[in-house]
Amino acid sequence: MAAITIRRYRNSDHDAVRLLFSEGNMEHVTAAYVFALKVPRVYIPLLLLFGCMLMVTGSYLLSVVGLVALLAVLWWALKSKYHEYVVLCLRDDLQDIEQSYMMKTNSCFWVVEAEGRVVGTVGAQPSEHNSDEMELRRLRVVQDQRKKGIGKALCLKVIDFARERGYKAVSLETDAVQYAAQNLYEHLGFKKYMVQSWKSRIGKYTTLFIMSYRYNIRA
Repeated sequence: MAAITIRRYRNSDHDAVRLLFSEGNMEHVTAAYVFALKVPRVYIPLLLLFGCMLMVTGSYLLSVVGLVALLAVLWWALKSKYHEYVVLCLRDDLQDIEQSYMMKTNSCFWVVEAEGRVVGTVGAQPSEHNSDEMELRRLRVVQDQRKKGIGKALCLKVIDFARERGYKAVSLETDAVQYAAQNLYEHLGFKKYMVQSWKSRIGKYTTLFIMSYRYNIRA
């Protein structure tokens, strides 16, 4: 296995970090789509519409085509929402990572390097909601480097960073379909304390939600 190094962010990492973040988020579109199709308020209307089209047209082919078109609209809506989130983040703290993390008090950004490429990232910033909390942000691991303990190591890096600076907890947010991330956080001792729906029509319709986790740092 190639040697893996966790180090502080450098400006030369900028494009690689943004690309990893973008690709990592868009990976979740398929999982969100599958999640949505299991929700009664989504699949029941689709089945009813299929039945109505079949009754009106008398054609299975036309009814199937209509159903596929509706499924395509749902896919497009979810993909657009994820893309919108990516663009928002790239224009926010990931626009100037040096300024957002490395030049601010009690903030930092790390990358994981393997074979000369960036394969993982994580950031830490003071929480905007609680002065005693550090927020874990932008945790990403490239697909071919997962299940090697990189995500765990990055989480522990943020926890240690927060502990050294006197913070009492580390908080984070993740969405409903990031199952591997949820398992990781819970294995490390993070506790889920809040669930809220996406702040969008598609999010509320599909019941996709955001989960907030907190890790209490022992004195």
